[in-house]
Order: sequence, then C-alpha cells, then structure tokens
Amino acid sequence: MSTAPSAPSAPPRPGRLSTALGLPRLSGQRLLLAAVVIDSAGSGLAVPFLLLYLTRQDHLTAATAGTVLTVAGAAALAAGPLSGPLIDRWGPGRLVQAAHVLRATAFLGYLTAGSPPAVLALATLAALGDNLFWPANRAFLARRCPPGELLRWYGLERTLRNVGLAAGGLAAGFLAGSGLTGLRLLMAGNAVSYALATVLIALLPTAAGRPCPDPAPVAPGARPAAPRPDAAYVTMVAANTLLVLVCVALPVLVPLYVVQQLRQPSWVVGAVFALNTLLVTAGQTLVVRHVERREYLRTLQWAAVLWSAAAVLFGAASGLPGTAVLPLLAVAVPVFTAAELMHAPTSDAVAVRMAPADRPGRHLGLHQLSWGVGSALAPWLLTGALTLGPWWPWALLAVGGLSAAVALAAVRRAVGRMLPDGDGDGPGPGK
Repeated sequence: MSTAPSAPSAPPRPGRLSTALGLPRLSGQRLLLAAVVIDSAGSGLAVPFLLLYLTRQDHLTAATAGTVLTVAGAAALAAGPLSGPLIDRWGPGRLVQAAHVLRATAFLGYLTAGSPPAVLALATLAALGDNLFWPANRAFLARRCPPGELLRWYGLERTLRNVGLAAGGLAAGFLAGSGLTGLRLLMAGNAVSYALATVLIALLPTAAGRPCPDPAPVAPGARPAAPRPDAAYVTMVAANTLLVLVCVALPVLVPLYVVQQLRQPSWVVGAVFALNTLLVTAGQTLVVRHVERREYLRTLQWAAVLWSAAAVLFGAASGLPGTAVLPLLAVAVPVFTAAELMHAPTSDAVAVRMAPADRPGRHLGLHQLSWGVGSALAPWLLTGALTLGPWWPWALLAVGGLSAAVALAAVRRAVGRMLPDGDGDGPGPGK
C-alpha cells in the first residue's frame, strides 16, 4: 500500500481565512478528504433506508428486521477492543481499508440475502466493520495530521461526514421513490462508496507522521507486550460512556418524547434534527478553533455540564403549555448541539493523546467500546425511564452528564493539563 516515507518538508502555514474558520492545513490531503466524503455519502444513501429495504427485499417484519440489526450490533461490540491488537500489528491505515472491505461486502450481500439468518450474518459483518473502523480511523488521522492540528482534523472530518451524509440522504430520497429497484441501488451505491474509499486510502503516500519512541528491547523472536490502559484511561472511557449515552438521546429519545409526551406534530421532530444538523455542519470547525488552545479535559467537562443543562431544558418542556414548548426546544437544541460540538473531536483527541504513540491499539479499542456500550444501552435505558414519566429520562441524563464531569476531574488530577503538542504538564503522544 505504501512506500518508504521521504524526508518531510515543512508544511505550508494555513492562511488567515483557514485559521479563522478553524481549518487545518489541507495541502496534499485531497485523496483523504475525498475518501471521507465518499464513504459518508454512501452511508447517507443506505443506512436510513436499511430497515425499509429489509422489509421489502427480504419480506421481514419491521420488528424482525430491527431485532436482527440489534443482535448484530451487540455481537459486534467485541470488535472495538479486538481492533487494538490489529491496529498495532497492521497499522491503522490497513485496518481502515479492511473495515471498508467488510462493510462493502456486507452491503453487496444484502442484494441477495433472502432469510433472517443471512441478514444477521451480513449485518454482523457490517457492524464488525463499523467497530473496527472508528478506532483505526482515529489513529490513522493522528498519524497523518501535522503536529498541533489533531483537533482541527477531527473537527473537519466530522463536518465533511455530515456534508456527505446529507448529500447521500438527499440522493437517497429520490432513489427510494423508485420502489425496490431504487432501494437496491442504495445498497449497491453504499458498497461502491466503501470500495472507492478503500482505493483512495491505498493511493495515499505514507505520512511521515509523528516520531514514535523506540520500543523497549526484547528477546529475539519475542513481541513486546502491548501496554495496558491505566486507571486514568479507564476512568476517561467510563466518563465517555456516560457522555455517549447523553449524546445518542437526540435520535433515540427526542422523537418519542416530542410526539408522545409533548403532543407535538411530527414535523417538530424534523425541525429539531434539521437545526441540529445545520449547527453541526456550520459550527464544528469554528468551535474547534475556539477550544483548540484550551485544556482538552476541561473542554470535555464543559461539554458534560452543557449536556446536563440541555437535559434539564428538554425535561422542563413537559411541564409547559403547548405554546411555550417550541421556544424552549429552540433553546434546548443549540445547548445540546454546543456540547456535541465540543465533545466529538475533543474526546477523540484525548483518547489518542492518552494512548502510547507507538502502540495505541489497545487503548483506542477500549475507547471505542465506550461508544458501542453507550449506544447499545441508550434505547433500553431511556425508553424504560420514559415509561416512568416524561421527566425521568432527562433527569437520568442530567445526572449522567454531571457524573461524567466529576470523573473527568479525577482524570485531570491524575494526568495534569492536556494541551496541543504537549503544552502544559499533561501526557503528550506516547506517554
């Protein structure tokens, strides 16, 4: 896939406009940016219509299709921690490509699957690819971006993924209207997008990356043991699990809450998601520019506090007259999104910075588990709490956010201040 890296030249400094917009240096990164947009556009094509496709193509009931996808997601949770040894052995770039191939194979397979067991096998393959991709992608970007721009790269990638998802979703809306043929084209289009992204990543020149410390000497023929995550890292992962639980409340809880508890028309749900998507797409790099010189762990604490405040605002809407609900939601959604914009790139940067630079796999695999567990628990936990009353899930989320802030304070006491490029006394790469 690669050739030996040549001696790196100093990258061009970003222009004033790029700096003002919170963008990283983009010179020589066109293939990488194209790969991000293409694979996310493919996901925008297929993922929103996967359940509909399975009910029409394979004649599964909605309940059966949903159960199959849930079981597949649970079965693939182990891929997060297992990705660690693979990252360390193969390198993150190769694992990103392997994850794309797994997902492309799964979506091609959906074209011919005809039974629940076949769908389960393919859905598990796709979920394995997802859980392998994200930790490898974090390490991959960390090795390719210039020093000091990790947060900007994570922010830009997230923005591009939102643009790709929106473009794919828009195209999917037209194709899905063609019936089963259109739905089949969506599945095939997603497979093609993963294949194209794989090719583009394979064409990338080897990045000089950050210098990694030399591994400790070992006996001939022996492999050094991968370092284990310490207590501070495990605490950070536990805090992130709570934050993921709060983060996924928007797609999991808000539709039910707005329609069933607040008695609002369904278009309000669409307006909530449209506002969130608009703010994420327009604001991610600008928020990164604001927080990139601040302490990473402190930024995560502020995100946790903002999410707790948003949960209180959402919960308060249940006690208001109908005319006051929309104005309160118009405040709650931006507060929620502000926390989301602070958390997403910063949590990835913290996970990378606290991991050893030479062998980060085990640490990043554990961090990925926080996303898998939080996402898996959210539907069961939040819908169960909603049966107790409209305030209960939001109270649970508010407490979860504050608990995460307390846990992150403990992490900060253990590792010190964490700033870009090792500024401050926190752990830099490889520490």
